[in-house]
Amino acid sequence: MATGYAVQYGRPPTPLPPLAAGVSAQPAQATGDAAPRRVAAPWSDGDLDLLLAPRPEDARPQMSGNPRLRLDRFAAGYTEPAEVFKGLAKGGFQRAVHDIWCLGSLTVRTDLVQFRDMWDAGAARYVEDGQGFDVTQRAHKVKLAGTPTGALFVEAEAREFPDSVPLYTARALARRGTVVMDMAFQDTKPLDEAALRRLAQRQLDQLMKAPAQAPPRAIGDPPVTGAGAAALRTELLPAPGGPAYGPDPGSFRNDSAVGAEQSELLARQLSGWLPAGRRDAFFSALRRRGVVESAVRTYRVPGQILEVQLLRLKPGGADGLPAAVAGDGVRTGPSVPGHPGAHCVLPEESGARGMASMLCAGEVRDRLVVLTAYGPEGLDTSHGVRHLSRQLRRAGTHGGTA
Repeated sequence: MATGYAVQYGRPPTPLPPLAAGVSAQPAQATGDAAPRRVAAPWSDGDLDLLLAPRPEDARPQMSGNPRLRLDRFAAGYTEPAEVFKGLAKGGFQRAVHDIWCLGSLTVRTDLVQFRDMWDAGAARYVEDGQGFDVTQRAHKVKLAGTPTGALFVEAEAREFPDSVPLYTARALARRGTVVMDMAFQDTKPLDEAALRRLAQRQLDQLMKAPAQAPPRAIGDPPVTGAGAAALRTELLPAPGGPAYGPDPGSFRNDSAVGAEQSELLARQLSGWLPAGRRDAFFSALRRRGVVESAVRTYRVPGQILEVQLLRLKPGGADGLPAAVAGDGVRTGPSVPGHPGAHCVLPEESGARGMASMLCAGEVRDRLVVLTAYGPEGLDTSHGVRHLSRQLRRAGTHGGTA
């Protein structure tokens, strides 16, 4: 049964928190519209943010930087982030992007959420739960063209919130295959239903016209292929249930192999919470050592996600690279049994609301392993430590130069 977690509409309208809601804390089940069927997932290998509709010409942006949301930051916008995190992780969350802008006093947030693999039950359940009892009882439903279940829900009465002026709210939910469009609207005055419908339809049309296959990436070096890439991936620990079930790491596809340039970009994304000083020290040391290529895989373990990047380094460099992640700006994390040269660090301050994270790095021969663990507060760091220890043993046995 869906748990129906409440959307945090009560936050100040600039910026809005993630406004997806009603995601079941249990794995999606096939009921009604949620019955699984093979579908063409739009943009299955492309950048999801390219499916965000352009902002209106007179819109005022309310965010900058990377539009992608890791699962912990996405779940942090719910009233019960830990339960939502666990439910989405089990339900096949793959990736999400968002955009926020204003038109006059109206604030608009768009989330595009994609679920893993070609079965659309998770996306269908997301829409079904979001259109649950509380929404349908309070709001007027406006059908959106081009989708059997997508709709705009406009509330006629303002909602009262602590420490905020009353807000008129609306929400649009629709999907194409495994991708959900979730739009939230807030205003201090009654909403123009026709204007909201045009904005929602505009975004839905952008999603519906997207091809199933994205064009090749045009930035950085191309994906690594061939025997070397395949061999590097085999050094990664196998993922229970198969590698296709974890979320995408950063802006990269799960279980992919990339060359030197994109390897550094991926490592920056996985270590993005590090303070600037620590991050600069680590990447200066990484560039001095030299990267050849890397492979990445994500894992679902109890209550958290592990992102593991295995980098092949240029031979002949000095050891000690993992030590660069430790120092000012971070707390010392747990030790890694059997690998005294490995280091784990924790943030000094909490990140996304209700969430926690840990970064570890370890080296064996010419292999560097960077592991990020993230999940709800009270993160059990032993999962990441054990995984890193096993991964280092496997890399030392299967790879590296003598």
